[in-house]
Amino acid sequence: MLHGAIIHPGEPDDSFIVSLHAIKSLKWETVISSINLNFFGNPEHLIPAQCNLAAILDQKFTSFAFLSILVRRGCHLFLTEKQLMSSAEREKLIQLAEEGNTFIQIRNDLLVHPTFVNNAKSKSESKLIEVHQVAPGRPGALQEMLYSNLFMILKIVQSEPSRISVCAIPNTGYQPDVVNLHLNFHNGSAASLTLSFIGKEKEHIFSVHAPNGVTNYNFTGNDFRQASITSGKKHDRPSDNQLLFKQITSFSDSILRKEFHQLGLNYEANTFRLIEKINQKLEFSSVLI
Repeated sequence: MLHGAIIHPGEPDDSFIVSLHAIKSLKWETVISSINLNFFGNPEHLIPAQCNLAAILDQKFTSFAFLSILVRRGCHLFLTEKQLMSSAEREKLIQLAEEGNTFIQIRNDLLVHPTFVNNAKSKSESKLIEVHQVAPGRPGALQEMLYSNLFMILKIVQSEPSRISVCAIPNTGYQPDVVNLHLNFHNGSAASLTLSFIGKEKEHIFSVHAPNGVTNYNFTGNDFRQASITSGKKHDRPSDNQLLFKQITSFSDSILRKEFHQLGLNYEANTFRLIEKINQKLEFSSVLI
C-alpha cells in the first residue's frame, strides 16, 4: 500500500474525491487545494512525511527545488504536463530519481485513450504521422504546439530522430505565419507537421498511418483533453477524471510491482531537446526565406 498526497489546482468536487479513494493501491493522506495557496518552500511542511507518492496537478508546484526535495526523500511523483523546470533541471531530476529508485510519471490524458493506445501499441512497425494544426490569432502558440505534438509523436514512434527539416514563412512579428517540419526516425518512421497561425478557424488533425490502418485525432482546440477521436470504430469518450485516475492507478501499480521506468519524464526531456534543435533551425530558416 502506498501513501499519497495530491495537489489539485482548484477545489475538487465530491465525485473527484470519491474516485480518488477508489484507487485500491493508494491510501490518500491529504488532498490539497492550491486555491489561494502560495507556497514555494520546503514541501516537508505541505506533503506529510509518511507520503511516498505525490500527485502534483498544479504547475506552480513543479519547480526543481520543490520536486527534488520530494525525490531525495524517496517520494514517487505523478506530475502535470510542462513543469516549471529547465532542460538541465529536468535531466538532473531524472538522475536523482534513478539513483533513488523512484518513479516519475507525466500526465497525458490522450496517451491512455483506448483508441490511441490500440493504434500506437505496435513498437516495431514503421509509421507515418501527419499533423495539420491551425491556431489563428494565438500569440506565442508555436512553442505550445510544438510541445504537444512532438511529445505525442515521440511516444508513438519510440525512436530518436535521424533527420530534421524545417522551413517557415516569417511575418514581421515574433513568430512565423507557417511552420513546416519533416522528421525521419532511426526505426524508419516519419512525421510531417504543418503549424499555421493564419486562417479563420481553429483546426487540429493528427493522423497516424500504420500497416494496421489509419487513425485520425481531430481536436476542437489546443487542449488534447478536448479530443474527438475518429478511427472507423465507435468509442465512448472517457471523462477527464477517468483518464486521470486510470493513469494514477497504473502508476501506483507499477511502483508496487517495482517496475521502475522514467518513461514519462524521459519523453518530455527528449521533446524539449528536439524543440531546442527546431528553434535553432527556425531562426536560420526565417532569415533565408
